Amino acid sequence: IEAHEPADFQDAIRQAYPQYGKKLEPLPPKNVGGKMVEQGTVNNYQFVSAEGQWRVSLTKGFIALSTYGYTRWEDFAQRLDRVVLAAFIETYQPSYFSRVGLRYMNALNKDAVGLEESSWRDLIAPGYLGLMGDDDSARQNFIKCEQTVTATMPGGAKANIKCGPGLLRKVDNRTRQVEELKVFLLDLDVFFDGKMPLGQVAGALNIVHDNAGSLFAGAVRRPLLDAMEPMDA
Repeated sequence: IEAHEPADFQDAIRQAYPQYGKKLEPLPPKNVGGKMVEQGTVNNYQFVSAEGQWRVSLTKGFIALSTYGYTRWEDFAQRLDRVVLAAFIETYQPSYFSRVGLRYMNALNKDAVGLEESSWRDLIAPGYLGLMGDDDSARQNFIKCEQTVTATMPGGAKANIKCGPGLLRKVDNRTRQVEELKVFLLDLDVFFDGKMPLGQVAGALNIVHDNAGSLFAGAVRRPLLDAMEPMDA
């Protein structure tokens, strides 16, 4: 992929993602003999939709579709399969994928749905609260209480789960003012790793999507679910 600029791939998706850019990003350090060694940098080619809500990222190690305008899984899957992956496979003809996954970064804002007087113990399942769910700690004002969990999931998938209170920075595009919102962060990264033939990718994505939905439903209690706007996950 880094042999030359991805002009053919850009042409294939230009109608849906007309804006192009390139970022030079550091690679994560690698453990070599017990010592963390820097691995240099990598080109991240980015293709963005006209309104800026959708982004395709392409490096020599991965391809990803991301959005902050997510509505329904069917719409996202169609964009990924029929446009992005179809163009990528035709252009680069990979033999297989080594990781296939979905990541949902949920910022749950109880104030925005009229539940500002409710505690997170009323809105989030106990297992996702950690110390925040302990009776002796109920009156403490937690600034940070993050849990990180890796678990196996039905269908052979795996999940990396991060959750806890945090701040969401919201920028007003007109005034450029920044507002900090207190939210509960629920970061769900569900994936398959290991060699996966191209023909099995669509089925794998449906499995990880179902698992992500089950995790979300198990984390959020009924009062918060009822207060949120109805939408298909």
